[in-house]
Amino acid sequence: MPILRRVRTGLLYLRAILFEFRWTLSALVLVLAVGTFLYLKTPGEFDEKHPLTFLNALFATWMAMLAQPINAPPTTWYLNLLCGFYPVVGFVLIGEGVVRLALLMASKRRGEKEWMRVMASTYRDHVVVCGIGRLGIRVIEELVSARVPVVGVEKAEDGRFLPQARQLGAPILVGDMKDDAVLVSAGISHARAVVIATNDDMGNLEVALDSRRLNPDIRVVMGLFDQSIASKIANAFLVDVAFSASTLAAPMVAAMSLGSKALSSSLIAGIPHVSAELQVEAGSELAGKRVEEVERGYCCKILARTPASGPIQLPAESKTVVLAGDVLVVHTPSSQMGTLAAAGRGTALNVG
Repeated sequence: MPILRRVRTGLLYLRAILFEFRWTLSALVLVLAVGTFLYLKTPGEFDEKHPLTFLNALFATWMAMLAQPINAPPTTWYLNLLCGFYPVVGFVLIGEGVVRLALLMASKRRGEKEWMRVMASTYRDHVVVCGIGRLGIRVIEELVSARVPVVGVEKAEDGRFLPQARQLGAPILVGDMKDDAVLVSAGISHARAVVIATNDDMGNLEVALDSRRLNPDIRVVMGLFDQSIASKIANAFLVDVAFSASTLAAPMVAAMSLGSKALSSSLIAGIPHVSAELQVEAGSELAGKRVEEVERGYCCKILARTPASGPIQLPAESKTVVLAGDVLVVHTPSSQMGTLAAAGRGTALNVG
């Protein structure tokens, strides 16, 4: 695993733990703050060897929580009350926190659902992939390789591709995608897009509508068995893209979840290629690069560029600088489309 990915994963774990223990930590900080304030009001508890300072007052409060007050008995009634009450508070907060942390770490090592739920709760502006089958796992691979945060949902606990998905580092929730609670746990309300890639057409449609209800701004990319039905569904319902799983490669599905629009596909020298339209967002990797730099760096050909204001450039000139707000028509191998679409995304593409 590359060093940067290790660091990112470590920070993600730390954030997940802090988020899970946010109420316990908040209560602990409040209790320490109150105790420190009371000790600071009582100089008689300290002497020349241990003068009255903020750190000494904080230490005295901590020791009171561990049932080891620095002076016994304390010199004031409120410190007497504090030293009698704080050991109970310390036992509850510290003891409960240690036990929960131990269970959570055990869950992390085994990849259990508790840890997956904690990880998913920290994600923002991510893609939720429902159904980890042949197509779903490839979509997750494409998104992860493009550094796009992704959360997976799979109904079968013994799913064939679950181990592979977990090895990619993405949180995988085991549960029925038609259950609102599962979608909420996957962070659907904070997600940028949802990709629904199961073989159950009616289930896919139900989840598409549920996702839109839970997050009106989410981009819905839904797979259906029949391409003609997929086209009708996209026109009739609040679905951004309805595709036939038999007609699109996983990289293109991943790209569509990031806002790209497929225009055509072709087979060149046995390699699938796609022409697609994508918008360049502010702060993205593409903004500020010349057309020739984008083509060379992302193995693509920019067929046309439509600036935010101005006429279309057809073809795009090689020295032209790509700007935020530009709409590009690109031609590239299908395997490269997910990475290219992610590069067009702005700095909002992150976790948390």
